[in-house]
Amino acid sequence: MGRTKATPKKTTGGPAKRAELPLFKKVSLAHSIKHNLSKSTLLREIPKPLSHNVYCFFCRDGGNLYECFGCSRSVCDACVVVPAEFQARVKDIDVLFICTGCHEIRGTRSGNDGIRAYFGFEDIKGNPILDAPVTIHGHSEMTSRSQVCSDPILILHFVLQTLDPHGSPAGVMRQILRPYKPNNNLQYHQIMFDIGTMEKAENHRLSMVKLVAELERLPIKFERVEVIVYSHSETTRGDIWGGFDNAGSAGRGRKKVTQQGEPIAYTVDDFFAALFVGGIEEYLKGATLWMFVCGHMVRELDALNTYKACVKYYQIEHAFAFSAELFHACLTTSFIVAYVDRVLVEGLEVQDVIQDLLVVSPRLAMHASIIHIHVTNTFRRRFPTISEYTKGLARIPGDEVSTIMSIYTFFHDNNRPFGQTLPYQCSTCKCVRTWERTASTLDEIQFACRKCKQTITYKKQEEAKIILYSQGYRGTSSGSGRLVRKGNTAGSGWLVSVTTELVAPVA
Repeated sequence: MGRTKATPKKTTGGPAKRAELPLFKKVSLAHSIKHNLSKSTLLREIPKPLSHNVYCFFCRDGGNLYECFGCSRSVCDACVVVPAEFQARVKDIDVLFICTGCHEIRGTRSGNDGIRAYFGFEDIKGNPILDAPVTIHGHSEMTSRSQVCSDPILILHFVLQTLDPHGSPAGVMRQILRPYKPNNNLQYHQIMFDIGTMEKAENHRLSMVKLVAELERLPIKFERVEVIVYSHSETTRGDIWGGFDNAGSAGRGRKKVTQQGEPIAYTVDDFFAALFVGGIEEYLKGATLWMFVCGHMVRELDALNTYKACVKYYQIEHAFAFSAELFHACLTTSFIVAYVDRVLVEGLEVQDVIQDLLVVSPRLAMHASIIHIHVTNTFRRRFPTISEYTKGLARIPGDEVSTIMSIYTFFHDNNRPFGQTLPYQCSTCKCVRTWERTASTLDEIQFACRKCKQTITYKKQEEAKIILYSQGYRGTSSGSGRLVRKGNTAGSGWLVSVTTELVAPVA
């Protein structure tokens, strides 16, 4: 017989019995979002920065910092050198420091060529207080819209009891953020959960009450909250594993062994209602949610619609899920690293840098599609971005909340035509890797088996748009806007399908 061995599985999906927890309130699919912020908070001008970075924009280090009057950036006195005779003057209360980024914006708005010498310090009327421009040592490693964020971040890592938490990239997120978060500004809490029975769910609720009390005693206000859920998903309905039934036993006497209870799965709304309890649900408002479960949750339409309803109900700003049937959370590491760097450290908007995250994720690209839900005009937790400081006005929620769902799928003309997986084996002759591209247009690709000549045709979805194309494309036609091929070279890139829903909030 063939040589065999058994090894532990690490994917996040499998069959499980569905159960209900009547103790917790379910989310209604028709539930609208109710704003519980005052109008004065929602319509907010920014007369001055709400906080400042504690690390220099140029060298990313601490020291003696000058805080910009126009934005949240800071620059150290080693990177912006002030002549000795003015070092006491620039510390006076009536002197304002303007960082190089705000200086560039001013020059652009002033008209003409917009190029002016950088003095850095000025009085309340905008007049330079120095006789000569300051000297800048070093160089910027980031974009003009970036900063080095040091404001408090909370990471809540929910892990199903039987899973190894090291399989989730949450620890990577924590380690990258640690150098940027002094004192208690990075709070990481790993919650091993099992809510498979009413008794276990109540114990979990009590532990969440205790955790919330601990968080509320901290003398900080979290600018961002990252919520990571690492569990299994049920293979036929898309339910999420909540835990296990009560353990049983087999045998007698010394041979008696304890057997783990049967796995219990809940509908997505039941799972959210039972997991996020005891006040911890308040931290979901304005948070980013990462669902590290197998793709059945987003592949099954009922489960997907319930998931979207939960994201809106809990006022989560951004939510990520993945489509792979046998999903491996560890393959998201490069995506997570780029997210931490661009969003959590540099303070950029997720929707503005999503392509940066995709381009550094080749392994994830071949493994799963990425489902990103963005709820706009809802609860605002984080501080204004550099762009908002530049405009002098933070994002203003309107009368309607929009939910934008974007599905990003990697494609390659030779092995993932229009994001669909080419079979590894021909179904007719059973030979492996025998497919050859025989015909190709911008909307259709045909393959034929080199052995038996069986053909397969793939068509591009009408709503899908190509982004980040490379290799086989050289740009777009100025007339039609369609992609122009470069010879017969295989093209690759990402497809994105976007749907937008408007939901009127409850008054």
